[in-house]
Amino acid sequence: MRVYVDTSVLVAAHVREPHTDLAQRWFGEQSSGLLFSIWALVECDSALAIKHRRGELDAISHAMAINDIDAFAARFGPHVLPLEADMQRARVLCRNVDSGLRAGDALHLALALRLGASHLATLDIVLAKNATAHGIVPAITLPT
Repeated sequence: MRVYVDTSVLVAAHVREPHTDLAQRWFGEQSSGLLFSIWALVECDSALAIKHRRGELDAISHAMAINDIDAFAARFGPHVLPLEADMQRARVLCRNVDSGLRAGDALHLALALRLGASHLATLDIVLAKNATAHGIVPAITLPT
């Protein structure tokens, strides 16, 4: 099983969010086969910086979360670089207005498709729906 992990799961597992327990429990069940992209790490840095600016994280918690995510991703999987072809595929995915995909999530989906991921770990309902439409199984079941 090859599981592509998006930003939402990484951030939720490392800072307190509504789905933190779900993300941590899911990661606790994994042993290998996870795929991480540099793009996900860039988005993590952005999300954590936003949380810091909003006062949701202090400077120490912000720095610790960055270090924890980097160490976690390095331990569990490779850091894949997006290619120009991934960007082009993300553009095509975004052109489907009914998909509801945002640019960042379209790039995650394009990466997962290129890497031959069988599953996608996400806490984003729109991304999960689009992954399913492209033959990738959501790895996490969100509570309804």
